[in-house]
Amino acid sequence: MTPVPPTPACLEVRGLSCIRADRLIFEALAFTARAGEVWQVTGANGAGKTSLLRLLAGLGTPAAGTLHWCGEPLPEARDYYQAELLFLGHAPAVAGFLSAHENLMHACALSNQPLRMPLGAALTRVGLPPADDAPAQRLSAGQRQRLALARFALVPARLWIMDEPLTALDVAGRELVEALLTEHAARGGVAIVSTHQGLQLPAGVLHQFDLSGLQA
Repeated sequence: MTPVPPTPACLEVRGLSCIRADRLIFEALAFTARAGEVWQVTGANGAGKTSLLRLLAGLGTPAAGTLHWCGEPLPEARDYYQAELLFLGHAPAVAGFLSAHENLMHACALSNQPLRMPLGAALTRVGLPPADDAPAQRLSAGQRQRLALARFALVPARLWIMDEPLTALDVAGRELVEALLTEHAARGGVAIVSTHQGLQLPAGVLHQFDLSGLQA
């Protein structure tokens, strides 16, 4: 397992700019997300919320600017960064022919880290049966989203990047996401979250920035 830097979790974004399809989406974005903080990205459709999260997750290259993790610039800190990162995209990345347990087992195997709890306990934590052999294609959209969230209950990653984690969830599902984020912050983690809905988190945990003001 890649060793964890002996410093508090901290993601620094310095002068980040994004170009998509030859168009400047946003520019000069700068913020610092520290241990115990959840940053909510807001903005109108097309403001670049998903593009930003993909850049932060290492799934694209910024047009300008740098990222620093725990004081170290990427790509020098990339090994640390990738070892401590969990990403949730628009799609929950669930294989329909596998059971929920099998999906979770394969997803967590990629982390190469000791898990916080047994897989069945994590499924229970997100409101799914702990032992169901039925293929995941039988799950509803909300249940597939809960399955994707089970990784966040299991893997001790210090940085969470989540794109619309409330998608397809009911009120109880929304409360689950808020509880997971609150617990993550209490452990000293950092989360960057894009959602159209407001989040109810403890005072001092939630920070927000609007990408719309950075559009070219």
